[in-house]
Amino acid sequence: MAIRLNNAMRSAIVNSGIVGFLGTAGIVKVYDGVQAANGGDAATGNCLVQINAVDWNTGTNGTALITGTKTGTAGTAGTATWARLSGTDGTTYIIDGNCGTAATCDFVIDAAPIALSSVVSLTAATIVQPAA
Repeated sequence: MAIRLNNAMRSAIVNSGIVGFLGTAGIVKVYDGVQAANGGDAATGNCLVQINAVDWNTGTNGTALITGTKTGTAGTAGTATWARLSGTDGTTYIIDGNCGTAATCDFVIDAAPIALSSVVSLTAATIVQPAA
């Protein structure tokens, strides 16, 4: 038998576990290359852009979304493939996920090939606590 959680429990986990752990906001760093093998492992590839002050709406039905579009200026050119959400210190690992322009990406940005000094917009990111 699978364990299943009701929506109130899923939201409580998202709000206290992920959103609550971040505090007021986190940092998303966008990388090229291959995503680290395990969450929190040393980052692989080049950090293309850092997006500061990424904060989250209160979770509903186990799902929390970022609060609007956030931007950062690229320090390196490359093609975005993955991103890491960390605490405001920039080092405390929270979540790794794929990154690109497709709505199915964990971290959705406005352009995957990123030019040096371009402004990159993080348009969507979703944290979901599964039901089962």
